[in-house]
Amino acid sequence: MSANRYIRFVELSSGLIRDSRIPLYSSKFSKKTYTQHQLLTLLLLKEYLAGDYRDTVELTEIMDEIKLKIDLNSVPHFTTLHKFFQRINSYIFTRLLNRLIKLF
Repeated sequence: MSANRYIRFVELSSGLIRDSRIPLYSSKFSKKTYTQHQLLTLLLLKEYLAGDYRDTVELTEIMDEIKLKIDLNSVPHFTTLHKFFQRINSYIFTRLLNRLIKLF
């Protein structure tokens, strides 16, 4: 697959997440290192690639265009993605993933 396909997927998922009215942070006490939108975009990319958390983080580290599209200054550790996935409502994640697959 070409890198353009990944970038297009990230663009579509970012727009879909923005439109879904998910708050940027889960709490006013959140660390604010990464937004829920950024982490959710990376999780959707992980599912699209059918890879694991480490592969998704490694791909994001080498693709500056992806980091630019979702406004990442630094790439989260793979455990950050895993912990976020455990916290997020599975219904929201599944609904977003299904809508994204239909669009893409």
